[in-house]
Amino acid sequence: MATDIDAFVRELKAFDGRRTVVKAMRRKINKPVPEIRRRIRAHAVAILPSSGGLGAWVAAATVSTRIRYASSRTAGIRLRGSRKSLRDKSDLNRIDQGRVRAPSWGRRTAASWHTQAVTAGWFTEPAGDIDAWRKVCDEAVDEAFDEIRRG
Repeated sequence: MATDIDAFVRELKAFDGRRTVVKAMRRKINKPVPEIRRRIRAHAVAILPSSGGLGAWVAAATVSTRIRYASSRTAGIRLRGSRKSLRDKSDLNRIDQGRVRAPSWGRRTAASWHTQAVTAGWFTEPAGDIDAWRKVCDEAVDEAFDEIRRG
């Protein structure tokens, strides 16, 4: 697979119409993402605690794709979730692993936060069964590869 990615990146850089090929590839890859996003958000609301608003807060996370093709070392397609909090990015990966940091009730100093266990898998469970999306990604890359080699 690594040699295929190397060849794809190399041939894409040399291809004159790469903008149209990449645009078509992105369009095809991003087409099923709204359905995946809906499933991830619904799962977050269903399994995370609702009393403090954690489930709704996590469900408001941005779910997007990241497509990189500049170099063969970093080339790839990823599904990402991110959420900004008041000061910095939130650690959604840790919440997905089943741990969340929260302030102790009524205390807001830096030393009064604690780690709490929550149900793990708000992102990975619904995103893990996206074999259809993986198939679409493979098809889009194959079509782009064919277009480059035809042109």
